Amino acid sequence: MANARPALGYDSRTAACRALQDQGLSPKAIADRFAQAGEAISTHQISGLLSRCNRSKGARLTLPRTVVERLALAADARGVTPDQLAERLLATVVEANLIDAVLDDRDEISPKKEV
Repeated sequence: MANARPALGYDSRTAACRALQDQGLSPKAIADRFAQAGEAISTHQISGLLSRCNRSKGARLTLPRTVVERLALAADARGVTPDQLAERLLATVVEANLIDAVLDDRDEISPKKEV
């Protein structure tokens, strides 16, 4: 990492973000840690760093073209790609335990498969 600079006791911001995520911290909590240390980094920047890191370890999803097209305007308004917005949306839904609320399909879940 030629341009890496130490952050929060780690070799780089990316290393710090990855380590704090591994400890279970959300992007917002990680941004708060940076702020407490006097470093300005937004939740959006944290999500971007983690997104790039997680691509090599995480699952890769293929979204239908119509979904990507519908995400494009909202993604552009946020300065991210549709893929990055989809990752943020999915991560937020999972992190906030909103799967049931978003899908609204509890009556379709088999009692044997209860989550």
